Amino acid sequence: MRLLKTLPLALISLILTFSLLSYARLSQAEYAQVNGIDLYYEIHGSGTPLVLLHGGYVDSDMWRIETAMLSHHYQVIEIDSRGHGRSTDGTVPITYELMTRDTLALLDQLNIDNAHFVGWSDGAVIAARVAAFYPERMNKLVLIGSAFGSDTYVSTFSTVLNSEALFTRFADITFGLKYKAVSSTPDHWPVFRDKLYDLWKTPCYLPTIPGQDCLAPLARINSDTLVLVGSNEIIEFTHTEEIVAEIAGAELEVVRFAGHFLPQIRPIKTGNTIINFIQ
Repeated sequence: MRLLKTLPLALISLILTFSLLSYARLSQAEYAQVNGIDLYYEIHGSGTPLVLLHGGYVDSDMWRIETAMLSHHYQVIEIDSRGHGRSTDGTVPITYELMTRDTLALLDQLNIDNAHFVGWSDGAVIAARVAAFYPERMNKLVLIGSAFGSDTYVSTFSTVLNSEALFTRFADITFGLKYKAVSSTPDHWPVFRDKLYDLWKTPCYLPTIPGQDCLAPLARINSDTLVLVGSNEIIEFTHTEEIVAEIAGAELEVVRFAGHFLPQIRPIKTGNTIINFIQ
């Protein structure tokens, strides 16, 4: 105990991180054929199913530390969304509706009727769609860094998103190398990159009728919901407040010293928050 008190906080965090990773036991890593693609997934631990859904351009590797923590309590299902990571891409555009159907098709193959869902960024959109339109499949819901329209970002990121040339360079530098390292089709990167750019430029990420607010479908959600954001988000905080107001009974937690990449920057805090909320 005295030794821990003398160690720098960063070093203690690093020790804890490696300790958690050492407990992560991979019990199943496979592909499922769904909707014309090969969808990569991993299953860790046992118990009540908990689905982890990553954000755009990244893959399920982002959850490694959270999975090491959560798999002691739940059967954790990590998924690489279509076109992302080790999953293949089809010839059609990538949409949130299609990624939602992929997710539910996998759960059908695994004979999982319902689960807790934790989604970050694009994964939060998918999880919210499940909660809103397939409520029988949802237990508790955690939305991290969620945005539901292309006009919800702070000015700095909006400038990048509104310039295709600037965004292309940003995506190539930030995400391209990892994609090419794990994908079975590394040369597909430009096609995949542009598909997601088109997706992010969609005015509303949830299905709406003409004249309806982009957040209106969230009112359909009746699951216990936690909305989790970093204090330095690239999403306007007013948008986050509107999300919380739209979902009956939703809780909001703001995590200091983190931005949009909260699950990667503060994974232990994220894991503990998920566990405390679901339990």
